[in-house]
Amino acid sequence: MKPSFAPRAFRATILLLSAALSSTCAFLTDDAFPRWLSYVEASVDFRSIAEANGLGDDPSIENLEYAPFVTGGTDYSKALVFASGNSASRLLLFNAGGLGGEVALTDAGFRRALGNTAGGFLCGGAIIDPIDNSTGTPIVWNDSSNVRAFRVGDPGSGSTYAIDQNSSQQASFEEYDAAWSPGGSAIRDYDGSASMYNLLDADYANGYSVLAQLQYSGYGYAASFATALLFTTADTVFDSASATRTGPFPVADQMAWLTEGGPVAYYRGDNGRNRLIRYRWGTGDFATGAGAEELDSLLFEDDDIRILSFDPSGTWWFVFDRLSGRMYKLRTWWE
Repeated sequence: MKPSFAPRAFRATILLLSAALSSTCAFLTDDAFPRWLSYVEASVDFRSIAEANGLGDDPSIENLEYAPFVTGGTDYSKALVFASGNSASRLLLFNAGGLGGEVALTDAGFRRALGNTAGGFLCGGAIIDPIDNSTGTPIVWNDSSNVRAFRVGDPGSGSTYAIDQNSSQQASFEEYDAAWSPGGSAIRDYDGSASMYNLLDADYANGYSVLAQLQYSGYGYAASFATALLFTTADTVFDSASATRTGPFPVADQMAWLTEGGPVAYYRGDNGRNRLIRYRWGTGDFATGAGAEELDSLLFEDDDIRILSFDPSGTWWFVFDRLSGRMYKLRTWWE
């Protein structure tokens, strides 16, 4: 009698073996193994960790943010993961290098929004101290589940920039110092036509940048501002004359990210030939609809693998295999 294998265990074994082999064996092809496996740098059995922390055996990773944080000569960098399951939610902090040393936290202010900010890590309305994992004074947002926040400068003395949505047509663009004292602020319409957008990302990549998908169109747009003052100026965003504008470009499943090397978006092609596509900054035309220029792409055809995020430096990206329960950290294909 032939032995049988559970699908999840079999999938996990194949992925681990193929990831190890793909870096040394030239005969592996896309027909045998997905190309993304060749870029794997580290992985972790996320399902087991989630189950051990009360999230059950079928957890959902709602958001992930790579958060470099080096201060006082010590590296506190983390991969921040907000996950839910079994009618509960947790913030899980993994060491950024090898995805080990996980810490699970709970707080009444935690929401799916994550950010790497001056003075700590953001999770919804709470700030987490990277040194002792304590939470400080809550931050009040219009929408603590969907706010986008990022740091510019040193972790201890830099500034935090946030896009806090008022509606699908406008948001508050804000600046804070390391003590969370407010600086510049402006309520900005996304464009001059009062169009509705889904805010997808904001970070310091090619400047102070924001990325959103125009609702009902399937196309994404990015706007980058050279200075903090321009970022917090009461002007429209995606059709602003002071912005470097990129787009339109197709976005599937609301998956697109800002990186220093250009915006990256998920594209669903014919016959399941889906790709991750990187676009050149400053290309495309908002007014005429001429598309942004493609720089390169990676085949990504497996719907069981969920893409989580890209590091704004363009060095790392993260995925979650919903069958095996493993979370992966990968090098980008253009670095």
